[in-house]
Amino acid sequence: MQSNIENAMNINDDAQRKLQVSRRSFLSLMGMGAITLGLGLAGCGSTEGKGGAATTGSDEGSTVDKITMVWLPNESSAEFDKGREEFGKVLEKYAGVPVELMTTTDYNVAIEAIASGKAQLANMGAEGFIQAQKKNAKVMPLVTTSDTDGKLDGAKYFSRICVPADQMDQYKDDSDPTGYSIKNVKSKRMSFVSATSTSGFKVPSNAIMDAFPDEVASTDELTKPGFFSQVLFGNSHPGSAVNLLQGDADVAAFDDIDVDMYLDVPTDDRDKANSAGQVYNVKDGAAQPFDRVQGKSFGIIQSTPVLNGPIAVNTEVLPQDIIDKLLEGLTSKETASDELLFAPEDVEDSGAVWSLGDTAGFIAVEDSWYDPIRNLA
Repeated sequence: MQSNIENAMNINDDAQRKLQVSRRSFLSLMGMGAITLGLGLAGCGSTEGKGGAATTGSDEGSTVDKITMVWLPNESSAEFDKGREEFGKVLEKYAGVPVELMTTTDYNVAIEAIASGKAQLANMGAEGFIQAQKKNAKVMPLVTTSDTDGKLDGAKYFSRICVPADQMDQYKDDSDPTGYSIKNVKSKRMSFVSATSTSGFKVPSNAIMDAFPDEVASTDELTKPGFFSQVLFGNSHPGSAVNLLQGDADVAAFDDIDVDMYLDVPTDDRDKANSAGQVYNVKDGAAQPFDRVQGKSFGIIQSTPVLNGPIAVNTEVLPQDIIDKLLEGLTSKETASDELLFAPEDVEDSGAVWSLGDTAGFIAVEDSWYDPIRNLA
């Protein structure tokens, strides 16, 4: 069950060495042409610096006057304004052209934006990246966030299946090594994040398929009532958690990195904090959307490690010389030490998108690193 997914995501030392890629190696893959679509995106402004237009590698006469980067709903909220703006400045510094940051309220909009070339860069989860690449094979991973040692070995976060704290006894299972199981989730009201979310749908759906092999033939069946009495989508990890905490769902899937800032985390040991049986309480004074569920608590009944998602690049519309510069700049020590991008562990409400409690900065990553996610049912 859970072990199948975890085993697929283990990376040994040999694989780690192979994944330390040159700036051009992952760009050598060929793919289909981009799909041109008009998309409605919410803009949050351009960075102020100016740079010269760049010439593309495939067409010497074409230029890039600016770079557009799209963000998923989880990182599009106002609390990350400072971090997004700083990231735009860092991108502009290394790319040499203005950068426009685009926020979204829908996973599919971000996927279509990077696949179509409306955006040249995107901050994505693994599943969203894979879906974008299915639409346009020239969408490639540029970097991901490393583990705290600056490597890919532990570059992960956690997909959790949770229930209200006062209902956890329903899911106790002495036959399971964790003491809990998801055998009783059938016929419950379920909340996912989005059908294109890695940790908020893909991973938990596969866990449910593993637990109910004779009753669920595909993840598509879990997007509508049938196995569950009702299926909700929170459209963000906080949204799915709030669906659970305010009583609209009996069970919910969401990750740790997008919701724990609103919660009292039970332990500093991240692996232990994400183990089955742990209970989380909403912080007093928690910001929206958790302000309406203060005093509520939930417990984890299953948790699965997930590969960190990439900063993805559409290599068809962004010149390779700019891609090279961005890769070098984003993986530099200077970027890793930028506290507006990577908040120190003891700093709260900094506005940074990432935390040094989870990562040491960005690291180059090959497309093949995401094969474990591709191989999920």
